[in-house]
Amino acid sequence: MNRSFDTQLQAVLRALTDVVGPALAGSEKHVVEQLHLAVATLSFVKTRLPDARAFHRMELRAYIAMCERAAGIAHEALPGDADALKELARQSETVLADPEADLAAYETADRALRDSLTALSNRAVGTPCQPLLERLILDEGDAILRQCRQWCTPFGFELKPEDLPPPAW
Repeated sequence: MNRSFDTQLQAVLRALTDVVGPALAGSEKHVVEQLHLAVATLSFVKTRLPDARAFHRMELRAYIAMCERAAGIAHEALPGDADALKELARQSETVLADPEADLAAYETADRALRDSLTALSNRAVGTPCQPLLERLILDEGDAILRQCRQWCTPFGFELKPEDLPPPAW
């Protein structure tokens, strides 16, 4: 067995498209659609696997920065919540600093930051910091979302991928 992910993925893709696909000729439409979905997903993984760590680190850095700024905005109105968010951002920095952190660790830290930021935003409703906090989330969230869309361009769903920013990972 070849230990190269790239070679293994290429072999599986070739088997699915050259052997399994033709064997499914005449099958029910949903069966063929599932094969195409599997091939598209494996192609995406093959394309993005080399950059996955860099992408997830970039995304985590962006969420850490957004949460630190959000904590600064909300500190006067919601000091306990802002301090908790700042502490979570600090803990997420340790994930970035850990040379053995894997993709799951980055995703877990991202999720915790997003959930805490959402909770802070919900608690900020009706406070003086609400408009600034919402503007921060919209502006910085847009930049993160555009990078996520860039990440997913191999799927082919972007109508105008040329309008997306270049990869920042």
